[in-house]
Amino acid sequence: MEMNQYRNSLYEEMQQYLELRHKAGHYTKNIASLFRELDCYIPDNAEKKLCLSKEVIFEWDKNLLCSPATRKRKYIELRGFARFLQAEGIICYIPETPRKPSSTYVPYIFNENEWNRIIMEADKLADSLKRAGTDMPIVFPMLIRILYVCGLRVSEALSLQVKDVDFTQNSLNIQKAKRKRQRLVPVKESTAVLLYKYLIRRGMLSMPEVYIFACEGGKPPSQSWIQRWFTVTLEKSGIQQIRQHPGERGICPHCIRHTFAFRSFQNSGDTFENTVPFLSTYLGHENIMETDRYLRFSYELYNEAHEKISQYTEGVFPEVTR
Repeated sequence: MEMNQYRNSLYEEMQQYLELRHKAGHYTKNIASLFRELDCYIPDNAEKKLCLSKEVIFEWDKNLLCSPATRKRKYIELRGFARFLQAEGIICYIPETPRKPSSTYVPYIFNENEWNRIIMEADKLADSLKRAGTDMPIVFPMLIRILYVCGLRVSEALSLQVKDVDFTQNSLNIQKAKRKRQRLVPVKESTAVLLYKYLIRRGMLSMPEVYIFACEGGKPPSQSWIQRWFTVTLEKSGIQQIRQHPGERGICPHCIRHTFAFRSFQNSGDTFENTVPFLSTYLGHENIMETDRYLRFSYELYNEAHEKISQYTEGVFPEVTR
């Protein structure tokens, strides 16, 4: 919380505000980061009159390089500090909080060739990285296969225990799902056979309480562990991470779920209105609007999906003539 490197006229107030928030049990790292950004815009005015002016805030905002969601968070923190200054008798401008931004995230949809390369490189990670002797070369390739074939969320896959697999019905019992929406997910026979061999190889088949994707210590890997190896696999597969601005979400394991949803719709051979309710139930979505968003994220990239969805929505929305 030390801020001795700052020389703006609100240094003391910034320090007091940080200490106040810290004592109240709040996370102050983001606030300190905001103060570092403001430091070069606030004038060194000993009287502290209008130090936090509209012009200062506009100049700071003009140079922000972050996502809309991060910008909104910064404004919320800034408004809190501005109210504190007013309570201290310092006249300042309190900015409006930007409206909640619509998501600009567009998931990456893997084509068949890319997915085949991902699987091939995932299977070769042990040799290419010389990581033999760890569980990673076994756990990671099986995990991403389950994500792709079943369309699970990463958290759902990590929570799976051996007892959740029914090899007689070739299904997974998803008990720890988002919003506690438990469901049964069918598994292709070829994948079920592969999963059976995986459990035998790891000596887990007769251990119902064990996590299927446990690593060292018997616990599932973290999300960051999965992201790290997924990123390595993408690089070795020749799939580039291209971001338009700093902080933008890149290609992540959740894109596998989006790919599953899109491919399922693409291969259904049925109408949009007939496919989406079943797909929504399968994915564990709260309503079909969630599934609709999954597909609309992707349909602009594929003409055939665009045509299907356009036919379904024809006449739903009013025409705008001027």
